[in-house]
Amino acid sequence: MEVAEKLQMLIKDANFECEGGKSLSARSVQQLKEQRLHESIYHAKVHSGTMPLLKTLLTNACIKNCRYCPIASYCDHLVVSFKPDEMAKLFMAMHKSGLVSGLFLSSGIVRDPDTTQELLNDTAKILRSRYGFQGYIHLKIMPGASFEAIKEAGRWANRISVNVEAPNEHRLKVIAPDKSFQSEMLPTLQNISKVITQKRMEWLERRKAVHRIGKGWMADLDEIAKLTVPSVLSSTTQFVVGAAGETDKELLQTTKHLYQQFNLGRAYFSAFRPICGTKMENEKAENSIRERRLYQADFLLRRYGFELDELIFDENGNLPQDVDPKLAWALKHPECFPIEITKAEREELLRVPGIGPETADKIVKARKEGILLTTDDLLRLGIPLNRASPFLTLRGKPLGKKSPKEIITTEQLRLI
Repeated sequence: MEVAEKLQMLIKDANFECEGGKSLSARSVQQLKEQRLHESIYHAKVHSGTMPLLKTLLTNACIKNCRYCPIASYCDHLVVSFKPDEMAKLFMAMHKSGLVSGLFLSSGIVRDPDTTQELLNDTAKILRSRYGFQGYIHLKIMPGASFEAIKEAGRWANRISVNVEAPNEHRLKVIAPDKSFQSEMLPTLQNISKVITQKRMEWLERRKAVHRIGKGWMADLDEIAKLTVPSVLSSTTQFVVGAAGETDKELLQTTKHLYQQFNLGRAYFSAFRPICGTKMENEKAENSIRERRLYQADFLLRRYGFELDELIFDENGNLPQDVDPKLAWALKHPECFPIEITKAEREELLRVPGIGPETADKIVKARKEGILLTTDDLLRLGIPLNRASPFLTLRGKPLGKKSPKEIITTEQLRLI
């Protein structure tokens, strides 16, 4: 089989991996079939925009029997693999041609977790050591991998992650009967957390040493440190949403716990899509709006200072789908509004629908500079008055005539 053809198969099978946005679209999968590899590069969301990644599996062989997964051992599919040096060479060719800036490497589990992890780690090691690649590498951690294997992954990667797939043992057994949340997922997350903590401590010691040596050496040593800077090393996880009958509250409870206990940097939510040939091919696909609401709620927990018990859930433990979680909270607490934009604390501003951390910081800065005078000033700061105005006053005067009910109607129409 040609190298490009093998890579196309592995990219397609990596479709169910998610980081910072949607995986390959149906159109992109068709482009792969048509040999248009350059148009099927995965673009991950980053602070500065997007980053083109080669997102692929090292092999689509797997000993596991996950009921939703297209590379499960029971699935009838053509098995293809790359050796670590082959994948590294292929990636560098794509990188030098300008197709990709980084690598997102995962794999099916072959033989056992540590054997597979060693193959992934070796790929990253070759890229760093043989080719001198200093860009972004994300390595998947195999559930059940040893601390030593995870530590080695953290030596070469910028990000490491393990897919916990479900919020607890009961839900995981529904979609992955031969995996364990308690004896595989949580210990793996704990070891990832230990590795990240160690790397950050090492980085702090390195920084102290740099300052002791003197400023003249700082730039060179910082460049050397970029390969394994633990302040950059982070961890993520992914949940399959809607396949195991779990509620939003279950997912967010587990997410909050992982943030607090395991140094988790980010959780991703992937709405279940049935795949032909799997044991769940006849199950109903999950609504993409639910996935979106989970991301919005996760942002409230991570960046807006909300507590889990402040989120609004229905009687079944799910977030409302007709309005976003922040607007749902605001409508539930009319006693908190409107707030005076020229005096409100940053924490109060973050409770206003449409105002995020960056916008709140701009408001606080503008007040200090004395330029928060008119609605035009607010618009120049990027404040979406169509959403925020019913909850704000400017020097005691309402900012608009739109009511919260009208915002809900607008939101519903937008979703439709």
